[in-house]
Amino acid sequence: MPPAMSGAPDSPREAILLLPAPDAAWEKAPRAASQPRAGRGKKPAVGPVRVWSEADEVRILEGLAAYAADHGAPPVRSQLHAALEGRRLDKAEFTVTEIYEKVRRLRTKYCNLRDARGPPVPEGGADDADEVRKYELSAAIWGDQPANVAKKGRSSSAGAMPPKAGGAGARVRRGFEELQGLFPNLASKVDKITNDETLQPVLKRAFELIDDQKAGELDAKVKKHKIREVQAKMNRDALRVEVFKTLIRSMD
Repeated sequence: MPPAMSGAPDSPREAILLLPAPDAAWEKAPRAASQPRAGRGKKPAVGPVRVWSEADEVRILEGLAAYAADHGAPPVRSQLHAALEGRRLDKAEFTVTEIYEKVRRLRTKYCNLRDARGPPVPEGGADDADEVRKYELSAAIWGDQPANVAKKGRSSSAGAMPPKAGGAGARVRRGFEELQGLFPNLASKVDKITNDETLQPVLKRAFELIDDQKAGELDAKVKKHKIREVQAKMNRDALRVEVFKTLIRSMD
């Protein structure tokens, strides 16, 4: 029987063998604490928030269609609030930019449907009926007009241009055909403003860069002038007829 060990160990090997065994729970605790918890730092997924309701989209298109029927052309950016006055939208407050972007998206959606397959085919649901209604209203507003509405931030070079003196930003060029649909009276005046073949293209290019608000004001003035011309012509014709009848009666 080996003698009992007492006092200090005789060698380093014996010192190692005499060390107490580590506690298993103490070893595992730091590891468990260092491991990240499952799902830590993850945020709950948030679905898209709808800003404009389906009913609002229908009401917006109804307002634009009524405006186009009364004025012969859809409203421009500065006329959108007036066109939607009294429509009782669910989104009661909105900026000019917000409603302009909404109208632009509705127009793009309509043009994509028109160019791809035409109006949606209703399947009997309420949502399908709304889509058909929106397509019909859009057709009454924009018809065959192209979907070449200038988008915000369309090009990096345009966005990098410094603002001009007086606070005016970079102007966006639009085609003459699109402007004919937006400002028909002004476009007809620009088309006939001169017979000079070298000057006419220059004026048309300048018209393609015109500000919407200024174009709307000029379009309204040209329209009023046309109405006055028609009324004056009718008065002249009525006067001519009256003189003619008077002369005929004087011959009796």
